[in-house]
Amino acid sequence: MSKEKNYIEDYLDKIKNYLETKDLDYYDIRIDDNKSTNIIIDKKDIKEIIELENKGVGIRIYKNKKLGFCSTNIFENYKKIIDKCIEDTKKQNKTTLLSNFSKNKNKFIVKHKKFENKDIQSKIKELLELNKELLKRNIKEFKLLETTLRYSEITKRNYFLSPYAEIYEEKPFFLLYNFITGSKDNNIENALSRIGYLAGLEKRNYNSEKEIIEENILQLDELLNSKPCPITTSDIILSPEVSDLLSHEAIGHSLEADAVIRNESVLKKGMTLTKNHEINITDNPEIKKFGFYKYDQEGIVAKKRELIKKGVVNDYLLDLESSTKLKLKPNGAARAESYAQIPIPRMSNTYFETGKDKYKDLLKDFNGYLLKGFSGGQTYPNIGTFMFGIKQAYKYKNGEIVDKYKQASISGNIVDYLKNIEGVSNKVGKDLNIGFCGKGGQTAFVGGKNPYLKIKNIVVGGTKHE
Repeated sequence: MSKEKNYIEDYLDKIKNYLETKDLDYYDIRIDDNKSTNIIIDKKDIKEIIELENKGVGIRIYKNKKLGFCSTNIFENYKKIIDKCIEDTKKQNKTTLLSNFSKNKNKFIVKHKKFENKDIQSKIKELLELNKELLKRNIKEFKLLETTLRYSEITKRNYFLSPYAEIYEEKPFFLLYNFITGSKDNNIENALSRIGYLAGLEKRNYNSEKEIIEENILQLDELLNSKPCPITTSDIILSPEVSDLLSHEAIGHSLEADAVIRNESVLKKGMTLTKNHEINITDNPEIKKFGFYKYDQEGIVAKKRELIKKGVVNDYLLDLESSTKLKLKPNGAARAESYAQIPIPRMSNTYFETGKDKYKDLLKDFNGYLLKGFSGGQTYPNIGTFMFGIKQAYKYKNGEIVDKYKQASISGNIVDYLKNIEGVSNKVGKDLNIGFCGKGGQTAFVGGKNPYLKIKNIVVGGTKHE
């Protein structure tokens, strides 16, 4: 921490000193000091400007194998909440085994150009100019009904303190969303594009931001001119954003250790899912993408996790509780949305590793559907099935596009899907795979960098048309 203690560091010391008087087996303190600015532009108008600061403290206590948690955004209340937490924890029937506590001491800041280096009026002016570019376009193909830009910048400052560890981590993020709605022949569709980075102002680029608007217009035009997808059985190629969905939703959630311990996942370590050695799925918080972090919310160093290795379940996403119970070393997967939630096993940047196939070779003489974009879905790790909505489907015949569809879907058994993969591209798609993962009432920043996947004999569902 800094030599000249600030307000937060002063309270960290006060809370630590108070906890030290309580004869606990272990404790940890997390303080968040997060700031965000959101600017929403609707057509030519500023719809909303929201500036938020989220600051508070979360405290875990551990005594006689009983784990308690409390939090507050009023720092002066720390004695009151600690005392109540200790009393409530004593009354628990549940016991929890914890070991391998963090002993790390570090200050880590992602180097960036600070958001406050540019005034908010300049940012608003740029966003209005971007939307004006779209509105002044002479779009003959369809009628533009709505165009909205949402710009978000977030700076996360996180402190972690325990009897053995002392960590400070600072990370910047920014995102830009473009949402447009159009109509043609009584048909209404919408399209969403976005970019996001683990970065500050140095990554802001007018041309890149304009590009997502251009892509959105093309996507909307295609949707308005596409037919609903028929139900059929076919070979498919998943675009990187759909491969991202498969690796994250179908595999990643199934290998979060709390689900494994509760018998809510069909996947178990050592299980052979496929004999195809090209099937490797990784979760890696070390990659400086949207799911990056240096330390998890238990102070453990984040590390690369090879979840599926050569077709075999190789690792779980572990926090201290699950790693102790499973007698494994923790691997830094404990994450919490904020100080107000207890850390649980979560993903970071999850993806299929690249294979040996060139993208053009996957498409050579291909007969089937290339699936692009997603529109929601559900996963059931306890029975090993999933269902994903797909935004666009391109029908190929002998390697050429012969038709374009919308409103497709895919569903099936996770293991069957992995067994049916027969091609993995040697390059990943455009680096736009950013997301927000929900679990247990918490949201985590996540990312991916997936390749194209070719899968045989899959049911592609949709709205049947004449």
